[in-house]
Amino acid sequence: MRKILTFVCVALLMAGLCGCEKPDMSKLEGTWSEQYAPSVFAMDGSVEYTFDRNNNYQLHTYDALGGEPHDYSGRYAIDLINKGTITINPQMSDYSNVTYTLVKLTSKEMV
Repeated sequence: MRKILTFVCVALLMAGLCGCEKPDMSKLEGTWSEQYAPSVFAMDGSVEYTFDRNNNYQLHTYDALGGEPHDYSGRYAIDLINKGTITINPQMSDYSNVTYTLVKLTSKEMV
């Protein structure tokens, strides 16, 4: 009985691990815009990232209230093995880098 219970537990664990999908990082390349549900947060501008395959990004922001666009560029780093994250400007230590956890990444959606 103990062997059967152990086998069932191992089978369930393996099935659960196989069901975990990691984001397909080949889908990251391209331009992405931040979107929010209108009932939660009203956007007063826009934020748009463009990622390339060489770990470079371009950031274009627009402040609708001030009417001013701003452009930034830098590098990004991906850690899918341990955390499933993307870090913007990882070389900037603790004060200006930003890390996002990737939950889902398809050709149309990044969460």
